[in-house]
Amino acid sequence: MKVEHKETCRTHKKDVILYGEASWGGGAKSVKYGWFDRLGRITRGGEVPIEALPQMLEVAIREGGLKIGKAR
Repeated sequence: MKVEHKETCRTHKKDVILYGEASWGGGAKSVKYGWFDRLGRITRGGEVPIEALPQMLEVAIREGGLKIGKAR
């Protein structure tokens, strides 16, 4: 992933949300959730295509893992 924007996660202040050009290229965009290991190095979770985010949120809401509202 080529990071174009990084910001602190509002609900987990030590973690970051990364946005940018997807690692698979073709001009696609993606997001990643990042956290830091014991040595202070960033560790990244799975890269998610932007187009998949709406369905991911629908599943989380439908299954009761997320309530609609503003992040803190």
